[in-house]
Amino acid sequence: MDYHQISFIIMMTTFLSYVLFIWIKYGIQPSISDSYYVLPNKLKPLFTLFCWGFALPAIILGVEITPFMFFAGVGICFVGAAAQFKDDWVSNIHMIAAIGGIIFSQLAIFFGFHMLWLNIISIVLSVIMPFITIKYYFWYVELIAFSAICYALGTTIF
Repeated sequence: MDYHQISFIIMMTTFLSYVLFIWIKYGIQPSISDSYYVLPNKLKPLFTLFCWGFALPAIILGVEITPFMFFAGVGICFVGAAAQFKDDWVSNIHMIAAIGGIIFSQLAIFFGFHMLWLNIISIVLSVIMPFITIKYYFWYVELIAFSAICYALGTTIF
């Protein structure tokens, strides 16, 4: 196994274990970021570790293909650093970083990975999601965005 595969395994393990842990223990939240607030104080650092454990391997894997993945990963890292997004001054940093992470990841998928079809699927799913589930729309949109990144990076590794 080379460092690409190890990085991908770390990224996927971090993503799946955190999301499944939150879902099983606390249920689906309004957003992945909201999961920070359901964690007990001693476990709150898990949210930051989740963001960084996903984003840093994504940067390592994606930057060789497109600089957009670097900016997407940095956005996700800032989301983890600004975890307390319900505080006034942190909210702006968190939201700009989260939106930037999603936009840059989609640009990376389009320009770097040349997967317009994946962009279309992500956008269509995000648009129809409010009609499928009114509750916790952002949770699902974030899962779509994270999954698209995983798929794009995974196809280049394996």
